[in-house]
Amino acid sequence: MIVTLAGHVDHGKTSLVQALTGENTDRLAEEQRRGLTIDLGFAYLNEDGHSLGFVDVPGHHRFIHNMVAGVAGNQYALLVIAADDGPMPQSREHLQILQLIGVTSGVVALTKCDQVDDARRTAAEQEVRELMAASFLEDASIIQTSTVTNEGIDALLAHLIAAGAEHPVQAARRQFRLAVDRAFNVRGAGLVVTGTVHSGVVSLEQELYVLPGNHQARVREIHAQNQSSDTATVGDRCAINLSGVSLQEVQRGSWLSAAPDAGSLQLAITLEVLNDFPRRVRHWTPAHVYHATSHTTGRIALVDRAAMAPGESGLAELILEEPLFAKHGDRLILRDQSLDLTLGGASVAHNREVQGRRSEPSRLARLEAYTSADAADALAGLLDLGPVDVQEFHQSWGLPDDAVAALLSDSEAMIRDGTALKPELWDSWAKGLTEEITTRHKADNALQGLQANEVGERIPSAFRQEVLNELVSNGALVNRSGRFAPPRHVVSLTPEEASLWSRIEPHLKQRQPPSVGDLAKRLRDAPPALRKRMHPLATKGLLVAVSDTRYYLPDELGDLVAIVDELAARAPFTVRDFRDAAEIGRNSAIEVLEYLDSKGYTRRNANTRTVVGDRARVLPQ
Repeated sequence: MIVTLAGHVDHGKTSLVQALTGENTDRLAEEQRRGLTIDLGFAYLNEDGHSLGFVDVPGHHRFIHNMVAGVAGNQYALLVIAADDGPMPQSREHLQILQLIGVTSGVVALTKCDQVDDARRTAAEQEVRELMAASFLEDASIIQTSTVTNEGIDALLAHLIAAGAEHPVQAARRQFRLAVDRAFNVRGAGLVVTGTVHSGVVSLEQELYVLPGNHQARVREIHAQNQSSDTATVGDRCAINLSGVSLQEVQRGSWLSAAPDAGSLQLAITLEVLNDFPRRVRHWTPAHVYHATSHTTGRIALVDRAAMAPGESGLAELILEEPLFAKHGDRLILRDQSLDLTLGGASVAHNREVQGRRSEPSRLARLEAYTSADAADALAGLLDLGPVDVQEFHQSWGLPDDAVAALLSDSEAMIRDGTALKPELWDSWAKGLTEEITTRHKADNALQGLQANEVGERIPSAFRQEVLNELVSNGALVNRSGRFAPPRHVVSLTPEEASLWSRIEPHLKQRQPPSVGDLAKRLRDAPPALRKRMHPLATKGLLVAVSDTRYYLPDELGDLVAIVDELAARAPFTVRDFRDAAEIGRNSAIEVLEYLDSKGYTRRNANTRTVVGDRARVLPQ
């Protein structure tokens, strides 16, 4: 179990650790000279098979950033308060930070009891009880101690050992992440980093990433709780010997991660404002943001722009100056930049930018779904709202690949191109498209079909074409040259169109039909007028306009496309190859090939062509 000490400056935290473990955690020369803890200190104790790790944090308000760096939600709190002073400002602030980080259990050591009488001891205990009221330490034990007389040291140690045996360890179903608090080179071993495992499990020889930078490294050696180990798991305080990276690439604030990560400049959070914060938190308030051993500055964006009063909580966003490597459920500490006070805490809900206006209801609904503490519940809520980007969900929660796959399987969601969605939603899209296309055909008989961008306005464009293709494959719709129509839709002709059709069809039944000009001569008509009257027949799928001057019957054009297919199957072909195989004139061959190029069916490269597209693009269905 890792024990985090907290409390006001000069209340005896370092002396208490030394009394418990025999180690002085003030190792810096300046710390020893000033008698003041500046940075994090660490000590370990192995007693009767029980392992305890102690994190000694600075008590002075100027080093609050170092204090936050030493705290993790799965640690056990040891709040240190001197009997002569009683609770002081940093006593209260440290207690608040512990609670905001997510620490749920702990004990209080009342120190310097040798310096006060019994009446003061009793009064100090009462003051401590008042401080702890309504906090996670409300019912915690208060143990009177003195590092001078050793009073209470054995009792405190026995309490911690008993708590260690019962202290819960969180399930390790997240990707491995360790927040680095120190990095240094050891002669003969190389780079060593130390920190607290925030999630997952790490093993010897495992490949990891150093963030930021996504530098790849390999685990050579692990010490967990100051003992050599093959693994380290969530909650462990550990040192890891790495190969593949240099000291210049890792420092306090870095992370070791099982997966690469570019970091986040925007976080959706559940913000909790402290009860005793002296003013309302307004939209765009600047704040210091502390995340494990990392620190940056940013702005608090309130989704409805209404100021939050002390004691209130709700959904908000953080717009950051530098990226943080936060995952769902990570705890943050926010301090007001102008007041130099802890403003409150936050739990990360989502770590990717969500498009749309900040207060847009659909956007807020997605972010609210992410606030769920359970990944399965969050996924279910998101699927109820629409398609879910699987990679975005994966990145936000930091789950192992197999855990994400299991969640998707249990949800019975469909997966399309990395997006999960409910089958019922897909079915409703298909039904809606079929009904829309059928209705619009009935309303306007002149339509040969509707293009994909003309239907299904409410369906995301990434899925619209795929739904249409599926409807075509199962026979619910037909695709006529990129236009979609009901399969039983029969195009009817006006009397004028029927008369024209009966006159021109015989002339067009050949691989090289006459041009509009030649056809107009045969029919004793003016070319512009004939072209205008032929256009509706092409719209209804009876003709295909391969150029402004030549129309083909679909069957005749289909024969030419088949010849193109045969040529392309052997090798890239030229205009001459096609002309000779089709036995048509050069001008007609060029017109047909340029039509196929324009539809994306063939691709020209210098003097040759290849087939790259789908016949449905060029022939009415």
